[in-house]
Amino acid sequence: EELVLRVQGFLVESTLPPIRRNHCVRLPSNPNRLIDLRQTVTVSGLGVEPFDGAVSAVMTIYQHFCAHLVGHNLRTWSTSRLENHLTLSFGNRYLTASKFAEGEPRGDLSDVVDPFYILQPRLTTQVHLQENVVEYWEKTVTENQGSSFRRIKPDVIFPGTMVELQIAFAAVKVGCHEYIFLPKLRAICDYNSSAIKELSLRAVSPLKKVKRKVGYGEQEETGMEESRRQLKRMSLHDSSPSHVDESTCT
Repeated sequence: EELVLRVQGFLVESTLPPIRRNHCVRLPSNPNRLIDLRQTVTVSGLGVEPFDGAVSAVMTIYQHFCAHLVGHNLRTWSTSRLENHLTLSFGNRYLTASKFAEGEPRGDLSDVVDPFYILQPRLTTQVHLQENVVEYWEKTVTENQGSSFRRIKPDVIFPGTMVELQIAFAAVKVGCHEYIFLPKLRAICDYNSSAIKELSLRAVSPLKKVKRKVGYGEQEETGMEESRRQLKRMSLHDSSPSHVDESTCT
């Protein structure tokens, strides 16, 4: 049974489906290398303390794998930084070699990953399993019904989006006694619209009426009108000393 955890952050980098002809990741000419194609995301808390705590938790999980694989070579894994902020990266391959697919449930490659039928004609011995599926969701908030979730397509998720990721961790054998630590992406939930909706539903204090003059036209004329107004009201208070002809104050 796989333990699925959650982490929230801001999406700073991503390589997400669907695969297009002008896809940012070029499809390899060698069909055997199609197995390397992945969807990936990198998230950051932009210095927020709970996210930094999540980074520490992932490091603890990695250390647990190290202790569990004593006597084997687990490759070094570490977190990264972007503009001095801690980040976490997660991914999942689109495909699995068919020799590892026996008895595993298949996924629908054309649903999210390859709706334009670009990758599928190139497949030889690779298959898209449920293990390779990443789900995409959006959290919505209504004034009366609270929050709910609905499935979305990944092309509406872009860098800058506030997201919650469902993630898992595995140690994958890549040699006789060598393993890699693999943070796997299971699902992405877009939290942007719900956050904006929640803010809009909060009570807001009425704004004070503020009178302002913006621009540069008729600036001198406005100053003269103010002077005339003060003269009419006999209000000659000024922060700077000035000479007033008493003959005008009658």
